[in-house]
Amino acid sequence: MKISKHDIVSISHREQIGFDAVKKFVATGVSIDSRSIQKGDVFFAIRGDRFDGHDFISSAIAAGASAVIVESRWAEVNREMIMSIGVPSLIVDDTIHAFGELARIHRRKFSIPVIMVAGSNGKTTTKEFIAAVLRKKYRVLATEGNHNNHIGVPQTLFQLTSKYDVVVLEGGTNHPGELAELCSIAEPTHGLITNIGNEHLEFFGTLDGVANAEGELFSYLRTHNGKVFLNADDQRLCRLAKGIRRVIRYGFRARQVAVRGLKLRLQENGCVEFYVKPQRGREFLITLGIPGEHNGMNALAAATVGLTFQVPKVQIANALKNVTSPSNRMEVLKVDSITILDDTYNANPDSMIAAFKTLSTLSGNGKRIAIVGDMLELGIDGAKFHREVGMAVKDFHIDVLWMYGTLARELYQSASVLEKKRFDSKDELIACAKEAIKPGDIILVKGSRGMKMEEVVVELKNYFSQLIK
Repeated sequence: MKISKHDIVSISHREQIGFDAVKKFVATGVSIDSRSIQKGDVFFAIRGDRFDGHDFISSAIAAGASAVIVESRWAEVNREMIMSIGVPSLIVDDTIHAFGELARIHRRKFSIPVIMVAGSNGKTTTKEFIAAVLRKKYRVLATEGNHNNHIGVPQTLFQLTSKYDVVVLEGGTNHPGELAELCSIAEPTHGLITNIGNEHLEFFGTLDGVANAEGELFSYLRTHNGKVFLNADDQRLCRLAKGIRRVIRYGFRARQVAVRGLKLRLQENGCVEFYVKPQRGREFLITLGIPGEHNGMNALAAATVGLTFQVPKVQIANALKNVTSPSNRMEVLKVDSITILDDTYNANPDSMIAAFKTLSTLSGNGKRIAIVGDMLELGIDGAKFHREVGMAVKDFHIDVLWMYGTLARELYQSASVLEKKRFDSKDELIACAKEAIKPGDIILVKGSRGMKMEEVVVELKNYFSQLIK
């Protein structure tokens, strides 16, 4: 990777210091962490929740930083330091915004497809599906994990070199305007919104608010003549896509689709298989290795992208069959005869019900146990959503429901299940689970990010692994 002096001074700035004195300036990378900086990197002093990058400027320079990007409010107080640090510096209003600007400058050096995946549920899984499919024919750069925000998206783009043919990005949002900003950085040529659901209602207010926020991706593609892959089974998405000229529709139920999913059925392991029928050519079978009926639509989206990019059908099927669950997203963990479904990355009402449904489809000799934490960021209707999820439990053949959290009281009161308990302490919940779980049981663990339900998974996995030894 090469970043020129022109690239850096093209960032919106208040002042540049020292660049004119350097005749052959070339940076070889970027960094926001002085601990991992490489010689030749440009260091962005970013303010975070726990650390301020400005406190580590000296460390970054000592490690070989070729230039530093700092905020004006820091530079005003530390004028003497900024004038004497020995490497060129750029003074900007906001280093996070500047980080995104340089990523956009770098991205514009490459005229290749950039696909952005957004949506309320299933973004990471769908992104992984798409990347796996496209890798059967192309060299693909894809978002690692869920690095889908104003830091993660630029970090992915900075990895872009001439060795790649296509980029697959995940775009996340929990406030209006965030996805629009990510689009302005990444400048996607293609876009896909998985679905519209009850997410981050504390900030979006209503489902329409969610749709408007996620729809910022479609708005960008509409004004930049981009191509949209449209889940035509979601009516809100269909409304968001109105006026977009280049649309490829897919779905299981909708009419007039370019790619149709047919004959979806669940296997004994909770994974789905279905047929994909393009407008032209024969249908072909998809069999997934990730549990959850909802993943059928995610896989159909990836198959649609693959067909559009002319990946052979047999290669699409092979790629999707071999994708494994992203960490903490319906990840199947086996400890002898005990099965743990780790779906702890996050939770909202739609994903919680989908997780219950997945648990109910798995076959086994023991009990089906759901361990759930609060669903957060649901706004003033949080209690109502927990009651509604509780009322839905009776539809899913769940034997035991253990709940942790404040809002879980509402879920507890409305749930009709053979055995249920609510805990104020996570430690009490874990102790109960260790005592009660038996060989053959299937355990779902799920909750919002802030509930840190992955701690339950770690404790149970370690405990039962030790018992086996």
